[in-house]
Amino acid sequence: MALVRSNIIVFFLTAMVLMTPATASDSAFPLILTDAKDRRLNFTAPPRRVACLLPYVTEMLLAFDQEPVLVGVTRHDVILNRALRKPSVGSYFHPDLDALQRCQPHLIIAAPSHAPLIESLHSDRCKVMFMEVHRLADAFDQMAMLGRLFDCEERAEQVVRDNRDQLARVEARLAALPVERRKRVVRVMAGETVMCPGDGTFQNEMIAAAGGIVPRWGKSGFAVPVALGAWQRFDPQVIYGCHENAEAVKKLLDRDGWREVPAVQNGAVLMFPCELTCQASTRVGAFVQWLSATLYPDTFADPQTAVQANTVFGETAVTVPLPYVNRARVARHRVADAHYKSVVVEFKRPTAVLSTLEGPLQAIKAVGNTYVPMHASLGHMTHGIAQVQRDVATNMGFATHEYAGLMTGAHMDNLAICEEAHENLRVVALVTAGVKGNAMRMSRDTGAYCKMGTINIIVMTNRRLSAGSMALAIITATEAKTAALLDMDIRSSYTPLDFRATGTGTDNIIVVQGEGPEEPFTGGHTKIGELIACAVHAGVTEAIYKQNGLRADRGLLQRLADRKLSLEEIVAHYPINMDPHLLAARLEQVLSTPFYASFLESALTISDDYNKGLIRDLAFLDAMCDEVAARLSGREALAAMDVSEVELPTVLAKALGALVMGIVNQEEVGK
Repeated sequence: MALVRSNIIVFFLTAMVLMTPATASDSAFPLILTDAKDRRLNFTAPPRRVACLLPYVTEMLLAFDQEPVLVGVTRHDVILNRALRKPSVGSYFHPDLDALQRCQPHLIIAAPSHAPLIESLHSDRCKVMFMEVHRLADAFDQMAMLGRLFDCEERAEQVVRDNRDQLARVEARLAALPVERRKRVVRVMAGETVMCPGDGTFQNEMIAAAGGIVPRWGKSGFAVPVALGAWQRFDPQVIYGCHENAEAVKKLLDRDGWREVPAVQNGAVLMFPCELTCQASTRVGAFVQWLSATLYPDTFADPQTAVQANTVFGETAVTVPLPYVNRARVARHRVADAHYKSVVVEFKRPTAVLSTLEGPLQAIKAVGNTYVPMHASLGHMTHGIAQVQRDVATNMGFATHEYAGLMTGAHMDNLAICEEAHENLRVVALVTAGVKGNAMRMSRDTGAYCKMGTINIIVMTNRRLSAGSMALAIITATEAKTAALLDMDIRSSYTPLDFRATGTGTDNIIVVQGEGPEEPFTGGHTKIGELIACAVHAGVTEAIYKQNGLRADRGLLQRLADRKLSLEEIVAHYPINMDPHLLAARLEQVLSTPFYASFLESALTISDDYNKGLIRDLAFLDAMCDEVAARLSGREALAAMDVSEVELPTVLAKALGALVMGIVNQEEVGK
């Protein structure tokens, strides 16, 4: 217990500053900073054109509303931040110098490991600043520093305060947890052997802040090899890693000696998003809450262990233009120490609603939809949501039987409110949507019971809907939701190479009976059905863009990522005698050319229809692939590549093989 507490105390008190102003003044500028290579950089004004090779810094700049200054980011950033429309400057490990120069940056932010490659770009017109994080304190210091450098101190300070507040709430919640109940936790990375964070790293600080007992390997560094004896002595009860190398980690752990620890034996090998596990940035507090709730679900699910009272601490009015609506708002409130957000629509008089979550309900005074943070939802999914539903209703000022609510992991900041009208008819749809984790192709993907909502829709009209028309409105809204997903090429999370999604596995809808002339029908042939469909389609489209940054016109790299295909994974499918990192970099360059991008985009669509049997002969595709490979290579003709052993859908194997064939032969011509 003392060790865990001391780690947390050290985290809050540490002031290890890798990058701090060497001078300070009330006006901030000129500002002199010392970077991670102990170089002093003088800034007379905030940089206005920035190329960033560090995803954790890109995350900070986006959180501080500095997206306009970014003129180049890594391929990882383009894929992760789907709404970000910025040029890629290559991968973190292999930056593209030509792409960097084309961005014409005033400042390049890079890691010390990039120095041999990009220091030559430093000039009077372009500064190069090196940054890195070893401890959590470094991340907070760098947030403050970026706030000063980009003249957004208030926003940066708020982000730091929010993270510290989240960490403090976790510490307070776990204060009564005895040391004998604390779990031994280790972060694992895959290399040639098992790799773990070295002693004193920010990753181990996150484990300690989440209430876990961290290992001591006697080695320092971001990732260090761990001997089997040390592994067995630590005897981890929980192991976690990042999604990107989940299979490699599990393969390493499935060996004699490694698999005998409690974590592997009990199935406590967990995977989290890479951007949370592998970097210390603006979501440190959120990840620690998530990890802690995963380690100790009973503690975080039990409202009796809360250290703060449930309360509403802010609200913002929203407009729902229907005559029977008294008021509508988005409320920020606390339930069992977790911060929730709810959109709530109150009625002038009680009305009936039909909810796919709770069924038909009478005398309802308000309907709503609540964002539940991940760390809080873990306990609810384990122990049920009835208590949470009561607490949300109470916070909103209603008895449980007076309030009909939905719950979602989509943030209420990304709420879409869409209205459609025709003459004297009016429909309003309130939609939240997220499709990153459990989008599904109905009739193809495997089901698993879960009651939380991901695409949540509230439908309201200026008509009094009959019981039948309320039920029919659910069909109309569902079809419109599915149409929106198909129109945007949203992929199934489980079979992304083969199928577009038709929904998520946890969607819910509330239809409000409303007031006005009675409406007996809401199907597609009716004008009100058309308006419901249009409002829902627009709402789902807008909400997915807000939540996930996905639009129909997103970039090709993002569409490949939606299919769980990175460039590195693609080139690994082909037995080519060429450096895979170089091949991936060249493939990225080729796909930035509209002709080749259009070729592959066409192949994506052909692949879907071929898999469904709508296209039966691929002779035309084969001719296209031959022409593309020859054109790319600069030769008149190339022998077709044998892709029969490539573990990709047939059309994609052929199309990507043509690009790879062309690149490889182009490289050979240039030798």
